[in-house]
Amino acid sequence: MSRILVIDDERAIRNTLKEVLEYEKHEVDLAEDGPSGLEMFGSNSYDIVLCDIKMAKMDGIEVLQKIYETSSDVPVVMISGHGNIDTAVDAIKKGAYDFLEKPLDLNRLLITIRNATDKSTLMTQTQALKNKVSKMYEIVGESEPILRVKEMIDRVAPTEARVLITGANGTGKELVAHQIHEKSNRARAPFVEVNCAAIPSELIESELFGHE
Repeated sequence: MSRILVIDDERAIRNTLKEVLEYEKHEVDLAEDGPSGLEMFGSNSYDIVLCDIKMAKMDGIEVLQKIYETSSDVPVVMISGHGNIDTAVDAIKKGAYDFLEKPLDLNRLLITIRNATDKSTLMTQTQALKNKVSKMYEIVGESEPILRVKEMIDRVAPTEARVLITGANGTGKELVAHQIHEKSNRARAPFVEVNCAAIPSELIESELFGHE
């Protein structure tokens, strides 16, 4: 069962979606326009959002963008009675999980909801795993040297600067590297470890940058 937020300015569409989705054992909240939908999204936790594109107070594309400013892990399915290929492509480019045209094909709707639920569950599990891994590389300690290291990490992590970490064996260079990655703008990308000492000098360039 998923918790779903439906944002649509047509009462009939909202009520139909609520009836169909609740029959499938989902929990459904309704919003009649973009601003009220964003308010509900900000104060509740949802697995999926269904959002109309053409709405009076705020169009669905703007709602989509504001949702992804808050959370990029929640699948947003756009729906519209004025859809065309350009509209669908624009919505997908801006991060929508899928695009459905009105009148809604209920079979396709339910398949889309099922797939979006699977994605949402996978994202939740992935985040939980990342949090678990992150704790493995947590820097523990409140001494003055440790606090200085943490402060340096906080300063350098958001930047694009190259960082050289030096220190004797066992001092925690790997922990620092992981913490910088975790707090950087690349935190959603994988952390790739390369043991340069184990790669022959004549192969290091090809290993790092590829070869023709």
